Amino acid sequence: MARYYVGLANTLHDSALAVVGPDGRVLFAEANERFLQNKRSINAPPDLFSHARAVIDEHCEPDAELVVAQSWSGRAVPIMQRMLEQLRGEERQLVDVFGEVPDFMRTHFASREYLYAAQISAINQTGLTLKYELNQSERRPYVRSLPVRAYDHHLTHAAAAAYTSPFDEAVCGVLDALGEGTSTACFSYRDGRIQRIDDNADSVAGSLGFFYTFVCVVCGFGHLTGEEWKVMGLAAYGKPRAELYELFRSMIEVDGVDIRFARDQSLLPIFKRLHDIRRRSDESPFAAADLAYAGQQVFTEVYFEFLRNLRELGGSDNLVLGGGCALNSSANGRILANTGYERVHVFSAPGDDGNAVGAALLAHREDHPDHPASEGVQSPYLGSSVSQDTLDKLRTYGPRKQARLDRDELCRRVARHLADGRLVGWAQGRAEFGPRALGNRSILADARDPGMKDKINGRVKFREEFRPFAPSILHEYGDEYFEDYQESPYMERTLRVREDKAAEIPAVVHEDGTSRLQSVRWETNETYYRLLDEFRRITGVPLLLNTSFNVMKKPIVHSVEDMVAVFHTSGLDVLVIGDTVFEK
Repeated sequence: MARYYVGLANTLHDSALAVVGPDGRVLFAEANERFLQNKRSINAPPDLFSHARAVIDEHCEPDAELVVAQSWSGRAVPIMQRMLEQLRGEERQLVDVFGEVPDFMRTHFASREYLYAAQISAINQTGLTLKYELNQSERRPYVRSLPVRAYDHHLTHAAAAAYTSPFDEAVCGVLDALGEGTSTACFSYRDGRIQRIDDNADSVAGSLGFFYTFVCVVCGFGHLTGEEWKVMGLAAYGKPRAELYELFRSMIEVDGVDIRFARDQSLLPIFKRLHDIRRRSDESPFAAADLAYAGQQVFTEVYFEFLRNLRELGGSDNLVLGGGCALNSSANGRILANTGYERVHVFSAPGDDGNAVGAALLAHREDHPDHPASEGVQSPYLGSSVSQDTLDKLRTYGPRKQARLDRDELCRRVARHLADGRLVGWAQGRAEFGPRALGNRSILADARDPGMKDKINGRVKFREEFRPFAPSILHEYGDEYFEDYQESPYMERTLRVREDKAAEIPAVVHEDGTSRLQSVRWETNETYYRLLDEFRRITGVPLLLNTSFNVMKKPIVHSVEDMVAVFHTSGLDVLVIGDTVFEK
């Protein structure tokens, strides 16, 4: 009987579902925020009612054996309970001293209490809906017990990072806000096997992820709503101020591969000062630009120091990264120049959604310990396809101005639209896994137009003017446009644009002269490659502005209905779904 592995990322945010087949291939992976159209899917279980069963029915044989793999181990709940009690003790101490919890600590305590309590609930309910759903299916035998394997949270991050890499050996660093007692973990990866190599104690003495949430909050953004991206974008507009740098730097330090905060009594005056200088809701985001600059500077320093120490510990020139901190593309593009590694790999979903893949792959490797290491970079196109039936209805009842085209003509026509300055919603094949649009659920535009950034922000994305847009570039032209070019298949790193090219593509050059690029190869996305190449034939420029197909505060579109809603409630000029072009 064939055995399939269902990975459940069961963190309170960014829950996700993955399916790995009997041969170890990732058959499906998607964050639940896409299906729900609810950003980050806070408190949504990974095995969503009806949706999880539909995914399994589509990707698994009817009589297959199923193994569920989840991204937190059995020791996680008591650890969280202990941390919750410790937090309440700290709160009582403050009340004894001040008579109440001071204003500058209220957000800190409320956030941590919510995170710990909600995470306990998320772990306890995982798999209950899936078992019920499977027993409602006429395609499957009755399930008396559903085998569940629960893995250490940071180990699932490491598995997602290592097993999707092109390396047969590497050192792996995991950095996030919180795991099972620690916020960092270090592993060696060799010949398909992952082994822990650090000895960090079971206590969150410090957390680079939590540090960045402090920066996010001080800048006036929401960390649970996924606004850390805004800090990175805003930092480019800031200037260095010694007092802000010293304030942030005094919070956190690196000792080997352990990251520590200052002692509690030392943190109190820091929290008080940060509370006093935070950006208020009635202030422009640019009022926090210097705060963002200082926070990003300290984050990067700590990040690089940790990675240099990890290299000494792990003894490899190949680095794979997992955890939410690995989403800091501004820092990722500078890793090779500042840490001594020769190559670095960051998966398309290094955050907690990616742990659905990590857990499922761990379960498969447990049953197949001699399964070979990966043979190339994992494709990110692992999510849902659009409903053909709904697309057919749109063709029948939708805009009259439409055309069905073969692939060559489709790419030629859309490239011409783009060269003429039109804004295009572009949906092809299966959705990308992870937070970046990589040419299958994208809004595309001509990067040559200096007014394009403001045009998209004002007409389509409805977001802040300081947030940058990214380019997709044909891989073979990468070195012509970027200094010290590094291939970036998942749009996971930021590189400096060559000075002689910056004026050619102003819409994708950020305030600091950098771009978060996506390298596009024929082998990984043939249709998108053809579109880029047709645009190059027309304009001489081998890249396009590529931003996610959504509007602010919404996830990337999931269904045909979502795509049509964005098309008709924004300034998009053209909508392309599969082989059909719709125009206003």
